[in-house]
Amino acid sequence: MAQYDIGSLVVTSEGRVVGIVTERDFLNKVLAAGLDPRLATVREVMTRDPLAVDEETPLREALDIMNRRNVRRMLVMEKGEIMGIFTMKDVMGLNRACLACGREITSALELGAAAQPYVQCECGSRYHINCAKIAVNCADCSRTLIARVVYPEPDETMSG
Repeated sequence: MAQYDIGSLVVTSEGRVVGIVTERDFLNKVLAAGLDPRLATVREVMTRDPLAVDEETPLREALDIMNRRNVRRMLVMEKGEIMGIFTMKDVMGLNRACLACGREITSALELGAAAQPYVQCECGSRYHINCAKIAVNCADCSRTLIARVVYPEPDETMSG
């Protein structure tokens, strides 16, 4: 997992999914339990029978299942085959909060085509269009957010 920079592995036996092992499993079931990581087995550490949803499951339903079952990862299946793993990190990628003002940038999940436009920095930080004009540089990485900045005239500012 460290070699490939991934947070989980699906465990199979005879072509059937039997579990999932995550970084969290390793921390809680090996390190915190005082087991020797060189001797612990995947069978001891894995979470058995991981949650799975069909790829056609509505996103809100998948999120509800994850929330109720208190899990961070869920397998996505198509006709009994694993298509991917849906994670809370994926969910966070759908959440849009402006880094400048902290308010939510209304997403396409809620409004469809009426979603608010936003500026996304190369580092992934997001800003309302108007906030990006004021902030100019990303608060996380200092990159320039917009190409053209129009500064207000002195009489247009509060200080006059």
